[in-house]
Amino acid sequence: MNKKPFQRGGPTEEYGNMQMGLSIFQAEFKLMPISLLKPHENVDSKVLNGLIESINNDGVIKKAIVIDRKTHVIIDGHHRVKALEALNCDRVPCLLIDYYSPKVLVLSWKGEGLLSKSLIIKAGLTGRLLPPKTSKHMLLLSEHMMHISTVEPEVNIPLSKLRVESSLSSYKHGNQ
Repeated sequence: MNKKPFQRGGPTEEYGNMQMGLSIFQAEFKLMPISLLKPHENVDSKVLNGLIESINNDGVIKKAIVIDRKTHVIIDGHHRVKALEALNCDRVPCLLIDYYSPKVLVLSWKGEGLLSKSLIIKAGLTGRLLPPKTSKHMLLLSEHMMHISTVEPEVNIPLSKLRVESSLSSYKHGNQ
């Protein structure tokens, strides 16, 4: 049997990083009511409009978003949440993590150094949202930093499964 060698930066390494990231954070996957999620940043309307069109055309949400386990503040995936909201979805696939893990770092996209996690949580809890792309969440794994999106699992969930009315409707029809 002809096996391909392990390649640095390839799918095998990325999958390994995702698994390591998930275990370090004791991450948990859940479908969460969209009403419980708290953004900490505003979104860019041009990016949002393109994403709404893309998700609608695909008919699925491809990746889960990342939220803080305790507060439900959105860490990564603001545009996806807003797009799902615009597409009348009631639930969002979420990866719940311990945001205060020392393995989670918050950088500024503008290169201004570290940001405080309490600033992010406060913005989410008070509704005083930060500008789009203020925070860049990074993971420190095996002495390497990588963007938190690296551990977001692919879910490929049909939009119909994220709408309560269609889920209830199929439940009623299936149990008659």
